[in-house]
Amino acid sequence: MSDFLRISTKIKSVVEYVLGRLSSITMIVMVLFALAEIIRRYIFGVVFEWGQDAVIYAMVFSVSLFICVTQINRNHLVMSAFLQLLDAKGFYRTVGASKIFVSVIIFIFCFSISVTGWSTVEYSYEMEEKTQSLWIPLWPFHFALLVGFSLMALVAFLQTIEDIISYKKGEHFTSRVEVATDV
Repeated sequence: MSDFLRISTKIKSVVEYVLGRLSSITMIVMVLFALAEIIRRYIFGVVFEWGQDAVIYAMVFSVSLFICVTQINRNHLVMSAFLQLLDAKGFYRTVGASKIFVSVIIFIFCFSISVTGWSTVEYSYEMEEKTQSLWIPLWPFHFALLVGFSLMALVAFLQTIEDIISYKKGEHFTSRVEVATDV
């Protein structure tokens, strides 16, 4: 079990490092490009025809990849307020079982999108779908979304096994639900 936990932690840290960096670099570059487009439009009176599409799709591309990082930190698709309430009332077994349930549901949801999403990528590639400006192909955006959900499914699968191991060890009696909201 400890080998699995070590490998799982390593996989999640690599995914978090790579996708976190790629998403943040993409976001920063696109914000700077959007600012340059604003200056070009309102000072010089010219713009790239594809500029608005590039900003929109690159931002969505960045978010699509970052959803996996939020799942690694367990900040995405969770019911933390409910778990915090149960934990405060002393329902530790219910909290442990709920964590397993949530991880399984997230895995099933993301895995189903991963499996069915490939046809969308193929379709947009074969039909040569383009953005509104007709400059940028849509298939890379669809592929990024597919990669984000696929990696999120992998992470949720790893977290499901981690939660089961944690529950079998009885760690739900000693661990506390982290507060994920500011009140």
